[in-house]
Amino acid sequence: MVAPLPRYWLALHPDLERPIGGVKQMHRFAEALTACGRQATVIQEQAGFHPGWFRSAVATIGLKQWRQQAWRSAVELSPERDVVVLPETFLNVFERYAPGLPKLIFNQNGAYSFGTGKPKDAPDPAEVLRLYRHPELLHVLCVSEHDERLLAQGFGLGRERVSRLVNAIEPELFRPGGGPKRRQIAYMPRKNGRDAAVVAALLQAQPWWPGWQLVPIHKQPQAEVARILQESLVFLAFGHPEGFGLPLAEALACGCALVGYSGLGGRELLALGAEHGVALEVAYGDWFGFVEAVAAFNRSLQNHQPEVLAALLSSSKAVRSRYSPYALQASVAAALPQWEARLRDRLPADLMGGVAFAG
Repeated sequence: MVAPLPRYWLALHPDLERPIGGVKQMHRFAEALTACGRQATVIQEQAGFHPGWFRSAVATIGLKQWRQQAWRSAVELSPERDVVVLPETFLNVFERYAPGLPKLIFNQNGAYSFGTGKPKDAPDPAEVLRLYRHPELLHVLCVSEHDERLLAQGFGLGRERVSRLVNAIEPELFRPGGGPKRRQIAYMPRKNGRDAAVVAALLQAQPWWPGWQLVPIHKQPQAEVARILQESLVFLAFGHPEGFGLPLAEALACGCALVGYSGLGGRELLALGAEHGVALEVAYGDWFGFVEAVAAFNRSLQNHQPEVLAALLSSSKAVRSRYSPYALQASVAAALPQWEARLRDRLPADLMGGVAFAG
């Protein structure tokens, strides 16, 4: 007997307008599922809401409607077909969110698996590990090499229960600009703003600083973010912890050198930049490390400007290839059979025996 294709319901609420990389990547995951021939719907507070700072046309449903029993009965939600996708920050409601339906956890920041750092948000670590072995949990998804090791080995889930998806950037937007670079350094003060303020003051106090300028990126639309990065030579990274560090990837794609915190999840991006000689990781809290790294970049620019600019273009090409929408789609297509095989194992006895999903 042929079973219908699974449907996916991605929890993404409350509705937030400010730029948050994880929100965009949840939409991108829904798009990738749709490209694989699956129905994917994002659950929001209001069905018509859109953050507005990136493009997306995924199907949505309001949380109130999703919870209505009459609606759920009308669409015949079933544990044999319907899969709920929860962010790692929803773990505290895992057993209450659509109980009985199989689930995926889309863990975009391994550090938030045990809470977001707020005392009231700190779950018992043993309870976290128990829920990651819950019988309703089909699979765990992540977006960085660091978090893949944490979940597969640290949590003891094994490689067969964890898949790393490529965190794609928009290469048509985040790419080198057509004009010349300025002696400009971009940074985002949203995370660890105190560190950003201290480093900014230290840089501006250096004798070699005249001629450089700092440009904060805060609450700008994506096109403006890309324009600033395209004009900048360096991007200072203050995010910690990070599940991946999407701003690092976007900055590298726009031809910026990287200096700063990896947030652990961003280590692979700093390593990629370092292969081309245009990235340096700074230990968390090492403010003077930023100063030393930017000073070294300034000297390289003065003495070897053509080589430095060529290296920035080379690293841009590498990151746009490795973290492309095509690579994201391929990673989803490769991981999909792993959890859908477990979903088939849950089918009732009268559907077993050579069962396959239609499509």
